Amino acid sequence: MEAGTIRKTTASSALRHPLAIEILVVANEKAISPSRFVEEFLRPRPLGFEEVKRALSNVAYHFRALQGAGCLEVIEQIPRRGTVEHVYVGTARAYFSDEEWAELPQGERCRMSKTMLQGLIARAENAMQAHTFDARDNRWLAWTVAKLDEQGWAEMTETLAANFAELERIREESEVRLAEGEGEVIPATFGMLGFQSPPTNA
Repeated sequence: MEAGTIRKTTASSALRHPLAIEILVVANEKAISPSRFVEEFLRPRPLGFEEVKRALSNVAYHFRALQGAGCLEVIEQIPRRGTVEHVYVGTARAYFSDEEWAELPQGERCRMSKTMLQGLIARAENAMQAHTFDARDNRWLAWTVAKLDEQGWAEMTETLAANFAELERIREESEVRLAEGEGEVIPATFGMLGFQSPPTNA
């Protein structure tokens, strides 16, 4: 598979940790090595030689696991003082079918959902601070509260899944055109939510 090619990947042991999802998100945007990930993205930041060493070992493990699962690809190997720094790019995006998600323990679901939601919120905040969030007249932001029955819930989730699939098609075709030198890159983020809310007294 060529570097930069994006495909969906189903859930595997490589994706059952929030840190692995964070790594994959970053690697889908830029070439990254385990050491650079620790320096630039790992939070909380490790302090001291031993803590950095342990963090790097843990991060490198997830990089290798993602590579083994076909989610990452090495594009460069840089000699560094008797060792080699491996630089990776993402070749897949984290994706869980309903069946795979249902098999995950509640605790794992919560940890992964928290990681994904924090990432989305951080991107929105960065865009607002950079004054790009509202730069385009046709930017989209909407949410609503609803009371649904089981049929309505099923129809909502099916609609969200279909819309997300269509957005993925748009993204993939855009990346092909851009790779061929057509048009200007417009950095964009899209996200969709549909979840059960806590009960109210009303």
